[in-house]
Amino acid sequence: MATTPTAAPSITQNFKPAFTRIPQKESFDCWLACIATIAGKTLDEVRAVAVDRFRHPAQGPYTFMDDSLIAKLLAHWSFTATVWKESTGIASLPDVCIGLVAFDPETEIGRHVIFVRQPGLAGKASLEYIIDPAYWIDPSAVH
Repeated sequence: MATTPTAAPSITQNFKPAFTRIPQKESFDCWLACIATIAGKTLDEVRAVAVDRFRHPAQGPYTFMDDSLIAKLLAHWSFTATVWKESTGIASLPDVCIGLVAFDPETEIGRHVIFVRQPGLAGKASLEYIIDPAYWIDPSAVH
């Protein structure tokens, strides 16, 4: 008697991401949303520290952000950050990092996302995933 094959269990079954995604509110605050996600803070809290402590403009233009400001904000919440490094592949990435995607070399503009390598449970393989703070992503599509 023939049987209907069943689908293999999804690797994301019972998956709990290491961080709670904080979405960006505007087109130019993806980097702030990444920091908020990693630090477990609200976007408004991170923006306030950037403005009050590190002289980030309260209103635009927002060309002031650089890797130094990201490192200072992360250090404010006891995280260590290094300078931007070009990736040589996923294996070369640290377990948690802020990456730049959709980068345009002519304008030197891109979007910030978080890469996470989360150890598997009970000897299972690690999960590697991206947390994208883009406000246009439907919340129902996010784990």
